[in-house]
Amino acid sequence: MLRGHWYIACRSRQLAKGPLARTILGEALAIFRDASGTAAALVDRCAHRNLALSRGKVTADGLRCAYHGWSWGADGHCTRIPSACEPDACRAIRVKAYPVKEQQGFVWVWMASAAKTEPDREPPLFPWLGEPGWRHFVMERVFEADAFHCVENFLDVPHTAHVHRGLFRGEESKEIELEITSGEDWIEAEFLGEERMDSWIGKLLVPAGSSVRHVDRFQLPYVTRVDYRMSEKRQYVVMSQCTPEGPERTRVFTYLGVRFEPLGGLIQLVFQPFAGAILNQDVEILRQQTDDLRRTGAARFLYHDTDAIARGIRELIDGKSLAGRASERKRLKV
Repeated sequence: MLRGHWYIACRSRQLAKGPLARTILGEALAIFRDASGTAAALVDRCAHRNLALSRGKVTADGLRCAYHGWSWGADGHCTRIPSACEPDACRAIRVKAYPVKEQQGFVWVWMASAAKTEPDREPPLFPWLGEPGWRHFVMERVFEADAFHCVENFLDVPHTAHVHRGLFRGEESKEIELEITSGEDWIEAEFLGEERMDSWIGKLLVPAGSSVRHVDRFQLPYVTRVDYRMSEKRQYVVMSQCTPEGPERTRVFTYLGVRFEPLGGLIQLVFQPFAGAILNQDVEILRQQTDDLRRTGAARFLYHDTDAIARGIRELIDGKSLAGRASERKRLKV
């Protein structure tokens, strides 16, 4: 699990009532809004008797523990011990606080590393969110799977013909060429000359005879993005940010932006339950994969040309830079 990056803890609207318990990279956090409404994150463990701070409540003094009422500010300092005769002495006591950034309706937490103790960049932005002509929705799922297995799945075209047959792709199989490019912390594949998918959703979204620009992209730490563009006014993007909770559990926030003028409302009405059904199928197949890995032992994957960019994703997660790598082309059937 990669440190020194921003991860989504929750959606902003989930903090209407707080606090909220979340786990990121194996660390238990209490997410809450202080009296001013600013989002904050503390270790979910009161320094006094270790009760989870997420069991407490937010007051004017900060996040109050449910056991003895000790209160904690957004900076981690203790602000009040109700039973103490010297109230100012509590300021010397503190719990771990995490940098937090709230943007575009999401609460991001910086998970420091030894080399990057403080944020050195802003969290990534979801494209076209709120821009004229665009509609969007967000789906949140918990996968019983490693974060690498999630991002690999989200950018894996061949599995769609089997796991999502009838929903995403039909019976026909066509050969297509991919161009793969990469950089220091990213890799992407552009599908050249792709035609519309042989499925009902493909026929709905892509008019007959339209050209399709399809690009799949992975960005560290665990961010995937899929773009389909038919024209300026007909395109959609699916971007998923994976927050690893542990080795076999990942919370995924999937943003889907759609521009289909003048039928954007109708397309969203159809697309939203369809996308949810696709995501649920991936939740199930990755649960099965995790169950089977528990039964048969650690992953011993074989990488094939048809895996497109999976090997590159693995290299990036393992700490290898792909800067300076020459572009390459592959062919596969989709």
